[in-house]
This record gives sequence, structure tokens and C-alpha cells, in this order.
Amino acid sequence: MQTCKLGAGVGAGREACLIFMKKTLFNRLLFSYMPIFIIVVTFTFFVFFQLLSEQSRKEALNANKMLSLQAMRLIDTSLKAIDNMVMKEMINNEQLNDFFSTENNDNIYINISAVKKMQDMISSYPLIDSIYLVRYADDFVLSNATSDQLQNYKDEPFIKRSMNPLASKQWSGVRSFEQFSVKGSKPVVSLVRGAPFITGEKGMIVVNVATDSLRSSIADLYDSKSSFIGIRDAAGSALFSGMSSAEQRVSSNYVSSYTGWSYQSGLVNGKVFLVMSSLYNVWFIIGIAMIVLGFVWLIYVTRRNSKPLEQIVARIRGYRLPLSKEGGDEFSFIESALSNIIEQSNQFQQKHEEDRHLRIRYLFHQLIEGDSDFTHEEWLEETSSLQLPFASGSQAALVIEMDKYNDFCNHYSRNDQNLLKFALRSVIQELASKHGLTLWEEWTSAYRLSVIMFGEPEEGEAGTSAIVELFEHVRLWVQDNLKFTITVGIGEQVSRLSDVAGSHQEALRALKHKIVLGENRLITSEHLANHDQAEVFSHLNAIRAITQSFRLIEDEWKTKYDELFSLMKQGLLTKDEITNLMNYFTYFLGREMAGMTKEYQELWMRDGLPQLSKIIEQCHSLEQMREETLDVLNALYACLQEAQDRRLHAATIRDMRKFIEEEYANPNMSLDYLSTTFNISSKYVSKLFKEETGQKFVDFLIDLRMLVAQRLLVETQASVQEVAEQVGYTSAISFSRVFKKVTGSSPSEFREGAARRQSG
Repeated sequence: MQTCKLGAGVGAGREACLIFMKKTLFNRLLFSYMPIFIIVVTFTFFVFFQLLSEQSRKEALNANKMLSLQAMRLIDTSLKAIDNMVMKEMINNEQLNDFFSTENNDNIYINISAVKKMQDMISSYPLIDSIYLVRYADDFVLSNATSDQLQNYKDEPFIKRSMNPLASKQWSGVRSFEQFSVKGSKPVVSLVRGAPFITGEKGMIVVNVATDSLRSSIADLYDSKSSFIGIRDAAGSALFSGMSSAEQRVSSNYVSSYTGWSYQSGLVNGKVFLVMSSLYNVWFIIGIAMIVLGFVWLIYVTRRNSKPLEQIVARIRGYRLPLSKEGGDEFSFIESALSNIIEQSNQFQQKHEEDRHLRIRYLFHQLIEGDSDFTHEEWLEETSSLQLPFASGSQAALVIEMDKYNDFCNHYSRNDQNLLKFALRSVIQELASKHGLTLWEEWTSAYRLSVIMFGEPEEGEAGTSAIVELFEHVRLWVQDNLKFTITVGIGEQVSRLSDVAGSHQEALRALKHKIVLGENRLITSEHLANHDQAEVFSHLNAIRAITQSFRLIEDEWKTKYDELFSLMKQGLLTKDEITNLMNYFTYFLGREMAGMTKEYQELWMRDGLPQLSKIIEQCHSLEQMREETLDVLNALYACLQEAQDRRLHAATIRDMRKFIEEEYANPNMSLDYLSTTFNISSKYVSKLFKEETGQKFVDFLIDLRMLVAQRLLVETQASVQEVAEQVGYTSAISFSRVFKKVTGSSPSEFREGAARRQSG
């Protein structure tokens, strides 16, 4: 590599030399470390995939063992289900018992019934290939497809062996079964059960399951290309053919406690996997060796490449600068100096921005709170240093309030709230520039944005119309594009900065009437001037009249309540005034309820007071407050009426129960009959009866009639028709249907059962 001396004379030559040196050093480092990187990374990946392959092989073997166990459980479960079904049918089925009980094979009906039952069994259990019955009385064999004498049946040898009392009566090993010569034989396993089930002296039932069906039932458990599952019976014979032993390597062997069959599983090409696994350790050692050699080469190359840099640093250390630290180097000194300068610059700029922002907020609050005594010259100086809007001679204060702020906070996260507030502030600035207006805005609370408008001195209506046009545009944009709405209170225009505080107070005062005038709108001093404000105490007598009418359960309280809200809206009350009036209403209503019975007091404290207090606290408009409080009061009023009605009709319901107990035998007994008798509507009778007794009228009447009917069936010899008539039923069929539904047995069965219990 060509060397460049630090003492080179000309600046251009030194620059060219440094560029050449930089490129040569880069190429040298690149080509020195690239082979190490390629070799080490390659062998690292190779070793990694070897580890992954070995782990996958082990997991495959474990999974294969679990599949073998799962296959055994699946087949055992299926065979047990067939065995249990056969035992159940042999015990309970009349068609099969009739077949084994008869001694004449010419009874076609019995044979057809038995064949149908066998076909139903095959349909219910698809694993079953065929079923046949053997009757010892006449050596007759009946299958689901044919019938013949035992000596002519194809499966006679197996039947003779199974007739031996010492022969196993469970699943056989694999055997060849041929039912028709045309179809040929197929490998099956068979279940033999005697008939009857306990003694087996009348015959036997043989259920054949094809081994191909067993193979199909477990085929979905494994991939035949990568693994296998083999089954052998107790004698060691394979139930179905598998792969050659050269391709198989058995990794698990389970023996079923139910059938005695063995289940073997493993991987296909298992010997190939064994050879690959044996090479795993060799490759792993080679990989480790390559990593060690790469590390040694890395140290060697690093030391060789670091020598030129050490020589350069040694020559730089010979030039000591007055400001360099002892024990450091030129690069450390320069890096430290630059870091300190950048850090101090960032801190100064950040501090300047923080101080400027705080100063701006402080000046803004001074203006809107009336603490500012700026002259025009002082304000010009502040606007120049803090980059504030220029006050040319006309100002107006506005307050933008977010509607339903509690819902806004519940619906959005803190980050989303800040983002939406930023969007609101940005759109105000953008639309103001389009309307040619200058403004200064700051958040004065979590949900209020105060704005000071600056403009040329104009006539009152002209200046106000421009502001109204701008913020009407802002209101519509927020309504259409953001998920909330705003209400804007607008103060009057003033010519002096010291009067901005008064304009701001007017804007706040306008917002206090938002609950009456409504949300999502602009409110100016003109709106307030067009309404006559009433005194709050003028509504107190109306509130007392409403609560007294409510306590006396008079319907006219609703009309008075609507009139109260109409007067509050016309009087243009503020939110605080309306809240105080409604709290007074709640207090006075609570006093009225306190003078009533304990039942009414509990109803008020549990339902009325909490709901009304919550609505008064959270409502945002007068109409919303009217509707929601009216819903609560209507529900409370209905409960009071209902409680009063229950007290009036409790005695009536007791009379009804006594009347029903005396007249239950009347066929005309019904809700309409009671309604006519007691002069109360049938729907109200049903409602009151359920509330007082806890039982429907129909259920009460049926229970009463059935109790009497049971007594008559046990104590008398009256016919079912007579009993039905004595308990109010004109039809014995209707009576029997209801009686069986209630007691679970017909009247005749109930009488017979009662007689057996008395005699036995």
C-alpha cells in the first residue's frame, strides 16, 4: 500500500493522499474480513440447521409414538363401542331374542326382522363389514345378506371353533372371511357373543370388521410417506400389509389390554435417518473447529490491519496542542470539544423555546384576566421579541368549548385527545389565514380554547360578522371531520388591549347559557340580549307544587314539570342556576318522600335519588336534562302507583284463591270468569295473581285439580271420566293428557301403582 506522509506540503496533495488512503484501507479491511464472515456464517447456519434437523427428528419420533398410542385408543374405542352395542342388543332386542327362541327357520317375519336389525347395526357402526346369527336348535345361519344351513355356510370352520366353550368370546385375530364365492374372501377380525348373553346355549352372533376399515379409520392420523403404523394380533399376524422391513424402523410398540393386539410405529426409511443422525456429531465438530479457526484468523487480521492506524496515532501524538488533555489523543480532544459544543447549543435552544412558550402563555393570561398594563409601544416590543400577533387597533376575545367533554375523555386515549386538540387548533389557524384574520389562541383549561382576534378597527357589525363567519366555518368543519362538536362564545370587539379581559368575560358568560340555547353553535351578546332573564327564586313555588303533586300520585305533575322547563328556557338561566334549581327540586322531592311509608323511602333512596343526581351532574343541555329526569320520575311514579295498587288488591287476590279452591270443579273456571266475578280486567288479574302468589293462575288451578284427582283415584272406584268431571274437565282425554304431564303416568297407571303399593 502506498504511504502518505503527514508532513506533505500542499493542502490539495494532502487531501488527495487521504482519499487514496481511505479507499485503500476500506478495500483492505473489506477483503480481509469477508472470507472470515462467509465461512463462519456458512458453518454457523449449517450447524444450526443440523441441530434443527436433529431436534425435528426427535420430535417426529415422539409424535409418532403418540400417534401409535392414539391409533390404539381409537381402534379399541371403536371395537368396544361395537362390543357394547352387541351386548345391549342381545339383552334388550326382541327381534334377536325371537330369532334364537324359535325352532323353525320358516318363520319369514322373524327372519326379516332379525335381518333388518342387523342392517340397522351395520348402518349405526360403519366399521362393521357383516353380521350373521347362528341358531343351535336347527343349525341355521342368518346373515345380513343371506341364510343357509350351518353345513353349507362358508364360515363353518370358524363357527365350529367358536362353539367350543373354551374358545375366546372376544375379538379374534385376523382371518379370512368369505360370504359369497363371487366376491371372494377378505381379511377380517370377528367378535363372537353367545345368545342368550349369559349362557349362550341357544346360539351366537358373529360381527366381522374388515381390516381395511380399521386401516382407513387411522389413516388420517399419520402421513404414510414419512411414517407408518402396523397392527398385529395376539398370534403375531399383521392385520393389514405394510411396508417392507427394509424401509421400516420400529420406534414404539404398544399392546392393547382389550384386544391383545400390538401397535408398532416408526419412520419410513428409518435406516437412512439413522445414518444421517450418526453424521450429526461429525458435522458439529467440524463446524466448531471452523468457528475457532475463524476466530484465530480474525485476531490475526485485526492485528495486521491495526498496525498502520497505530503508526498514524503515534505520529499524531507527537504534535501536542495546548488544549489537549494529558493521556488523551487528538481525536478524543476534537470529539469531546464538538460534543460539548453541540450539547450546550441544544440545551440553550431548548431552554430558549421553553422560556418563550411560558412567557407567551403568561402574557396571554395577563390579557384575558385583566392583569396587563401594556402600552402600545411595550406591546410592539413584546410582539417583536416573542413573534406575537401585531395589535393594530381592534381586538375581540372568544372561548371555544368542547361539547360533552366527559364522553370525549372516555372515548379516546390521552394521545388521541392531544391529537384531536392539535387538529382543532391547527384548523382554526388555517381558516383564519384564509379569511384574512390574525389570532392568538391558548388552551386555558382541558376543554376550553381561548382566542384573541386582531384586526383593523371597523364598525361593530362588520367586524363581528367577519368573526362569526370564520368560526361558523370552524364549527361546521369540526362537526363534519372530527368526532366531537364545539360551542363558541364570542365577546364584543374592543379597541384597547386592556379591554380584552372584559371581552373574554363576556365570552365565558355566553357559554354559561349553552345549556339553554343548545350545543354546537355560536353564542354572542346579541343572543343574550334577545332573552329576558328571570329571577331564579321565581321557580321555587312551581317546584314545591310539582313535588306535592308527585307525592299525592296526581297525573298533573307532568304538565307542571314541562311548564317549569319551559320557563327556565325562556328565562335564559345559566348552567349553574339550572343545576341549583334541579338540586333544590331533588332535595324537596326527597323531603316529600321522607314523610311517606318506609317502602316509598327505600324506593326513593335506591332508585330515585342516585339517578336524578347523576343526570343533573352530567347533562349538557336543558332538553336532555328534561327528558332523562322525566324518564326516571315516570319510572318512580309507576312504582309508586303499582305499590299502591298492590295494597288495594292484596285482599282481592286472597278472596280469589279461596274462590278457586271452592269452585275448582267448575269447567268455566278461567281468567275471564274471575275477571267477571271480581270486576277486574283479566290481564290485571293474571299480573296480580302472579305477584301475590308467585305462581301463574293456570298452574295454580291445574295443581289444585290434579291433587284432588289423585285422591279420588286412590280412595274411590270412580271411572276416569267421572274423576275428570269432578275436578272440572268435561273430556276424559284432556284430563288424562294433563294428568300424565303433571304426574308422569296416566290415571289408570297411577291407580294401579297405588293399589300395588297398598297391597304389597
